[in-house]
Amino acid sequence: MDRQDYRDAINSVVPDQGMEERIRQAVIAPKKRGRRFIAYGAASLAAVCLIVWAVLQYGPERLNTLDLKEQPVLDAVVIPKIKLPKKSNAAADMVGLVVYEGQIYTQTSTRMAAADAKLLRGERLGRTKGGIDEWSKRTDYEELASSIGEVDIFAVKGYDTSFRIMSYHEENGEIYAELYECLNGIKVRSGEDLMGKLRLKDRVQSAAWQHYDAWYNSKPEYGEVTADEVLNGFLAALNEAKPFDRDRLNAEGIYERNKLQQKMLFLKVEDGTEVQLWLFPDNYVMYVGAPVFFQVEEGAFRALWNRMEQPDVIKNEATAS
Repeated sequence: MDRQDYRDAINSVVPDQGMEERIRQAVIAPKKRGRRFIAYGAASLAAVCLIVWAVLQYGPERLNTLDLKEQPVLDAVVIPKIKLPKKSNAAADMVGLVVYEGQIYTQTSTRMAAADAKLLRGERLGRTKGGIDEWSKRTDYEELASSIGEVDIFAVKGYDTSFRIMSYHEENGEIYAELYECLNGIKVRSGEDLMGKLRLKDRVQSAAWQHYDAWYNSKPEYGEVTADEVLNGFLAALNEAKPFDRDRLNAEGIYERNKLQQKMLFLKVEDGTEVQLWLFPDNYVMYVGAPVFFQVEEGAFRALWNRMEQPDVIKNEATAS
């Protein structure tokens, strides 16, 4: 999917209480960045992809529009398990999927350089079988079935395999690796339930940001964010933030509202992974790829947001941080 496909997917979604599958977002990561972030070459990672289940039976009516600031907080947001198709010829767009220990893992927006991938590679978990596509039946989703062909799967050092695994292989001296995450079948009561899995606390070494327009149009325009008490305060508040259901906020137009003010935040973690967050006005934050929003405490959010309003944007990709 290109960025227009992603946008069309978001705009076409009409939430419905009876629909069985609610994971329907595809995100393409920005193009390669400068030398102080992750450099991509022939051996770099493939573009980030997620699985989008397109549900055919959407009701024509939308939920009543509410003020986002008055959105009621639920005790928890349940991200349901991805339900496997009952028969072939299902309306689905399959990209980057691995079945491991009965759970479905999809390619993540988190990235890493080839050298870091080698250091992060943990215990070998098995080898994928390939063969999964949009025509696959439920019975095809056996252990280590995948849509990525045959490749070795490994644990990721420092992360629980119930959350993150990786594919890895070397060919002609080149390293090819991808991260896969299980972001379904979980209950989220606070940011810690999801963001805590990323292990960001006291581990972010540097950060950069983009305006939504630059990100959407793949413009190499980045600003720097110092990894100091302001950023750390934001991340701490994010861990404590309450979750909000993405479908409901989508129905209220969160993706289209104040689009030019939205920002993408890229966090370079000490192990070499780069985590991507999507920041919205009204203090909302989304880990790109996870179907849940978090509303961060206003003081911590605004301290970071206002800082991103001040720096000059770097327009030379070769010198972007």
